[in-house]
Amino acid sequence: MEYLEKKENLFNYWLFIEEYYPNYSSCDNVLLSDILTRKLEGEEVCSEDDEYIKDWDVRKELFEVHKELLCKAFENYFNTVYPENTNLFSQ
Repeated sequence: MEYLEKKENLFNYWLFIEEYYPNYSSCDNVLLSDILTRKLEGEEVCSEDDEYIKDWDVRKELFEVHKELLCKAFENYFNTVYPENTNLFSQ
């Protein structure tokens, strides 16, 4: 129970990724994240996907995929807020 309460209070980085990751809906790593998350949480994974990831350290791979997705999403967010060739201090 305590774990679930802590989990609810964490920053929901996935919403950030959904909003700022370029081409989110067609990204292979988003699909891979879904597969790895389901596997890690003990949910059903199709046999082809299960075979593909059978020798993986699922937790480690999921962390790496999420790190990459979040980094690219943050880069896109940053470039949106602070576009290149923009000098905020020029007059």
